[in-house]
Amino acid sequence: MKYISQLDYSEMSYVTKTDVENEEQCERGKHTTVRSSGCGLCASIMVADRLLVNYDFDLQSAIQLSYDMKANHLSGTDYKRYAPAFAEKLGLSLEMTNDPERLCYCLRTGGAAVLHVAECEDYIGVFTHGGHYVAAIAEEPDGRIAILDPSFREGKYDEEGRKGKVEIKNGVICLCDLQVVEKETAGRTPGMYLFWRR
Repeated sequence: MKYISQLDYSEMSYVTKTDVENEEQCERGKHTTVRSSGCGLCASIMVADRLLVNYDFDLQSAIQLSYDMKANHLSGTDYKRYAPAFAEKLGLSLEMTNDPERLCYCLRTGGAAVLHVAECEDYIGVFTHGGHYVAAIAEEPDGRIAILDPSFREGKYDEEGRKGKVEIKNGVICLCDLQVVEKETAGRTPGMYLFWRR
């Protein structure tokens, strides 16, 4: 199992906000990095590693694919543009949904997913205080979802509102209830990008 932390890539450029009209924001986008904006790229590589034995796809490949698809026009990665191209490039099937039952089905049938999580009104986000992408790699026997969070750091889940919602296993695997995943993805459409081997 490959784990990629976006926090390790503060020097790797990932230009974003390419179609933002605000000149100041557009200028900031020229200086963004994988650390600041590459969670979706890291999550896709972890999904690829989960599903495929042999694949030729790394962070540079993910950045180039995002550029090619013009998926870097936001402050991170527009997965509606990126995910279909990623699936095609790696020979994967893709389903976009907000249905947690489809997520469970995907994980039970050998698939993996990228979840688009967000903090919503009156709700403290477990994985982010803004918007973020994480990789869902398995469903545990007790029904909890195993997640790889590209921005995991010590103490992240000890904050008020997050405490007790995530259990860390093997150093980097975040286990949480399906209800947490459902709440985290409720503010995004789609909130779940499901991938299977073809």
